[in-house]
Amino acid sequence: MISDIQDKYDQLSPEQKEIFAGYGLRQVKHFVEISLPNIEPSLPENAYVQGVNANGKVQALNPDTRQAYLWISDLQWQETQTPSASIDLKQDFIQVWKAFGLSQYELIDLSHIHRDFLENQPV
Repeated sequence: MISDIQDKYDQLSPEQKEIFAGYGLRQVKHFVEISLPNIEPSLPENAYVQGVNANGKVQALNPDTRQAYLWISDLQWQETQTPSASIDLKQDFIQVWKAFGLSQYELIDLSHIHRDFLENQPV
C-alpha cells in the first residue's frame, strides 16, 4: 500500500513514532484533514491548537492569557483550568501526515498499516 514505509518511518522523531504507533495512519489523516479544518476556524481569539492531550481531547492555548481550551463533543471549545502537560503536538501529527503522503490515500485504506508494520519490526 504505502511504498518505502520503513524509510518513511525512520525519518520520524521519537514523538512522531509514538503518534504513528498509538494513533495509526488513519487517525493521523482524520485529525489533519478532517478535524483541524473543522475546529480551527472556531478557535477562541488568539488561541492555537497545541495537539491532542493525554485524555484524547484536542487542546488549545491562548499564549497571551495562558488560558487553555478543550474541544468538547465535536461542537465547541470549552475553557479548562487543568490543561494537560502531556500533549501529542499538532506539528508532529502534521509531520507524520507529510512523511507518509497521507493526502493521497482514502481513510479506509489506512486502517491497519501501522499495526501490520509494527508487528513485523524486530524487538
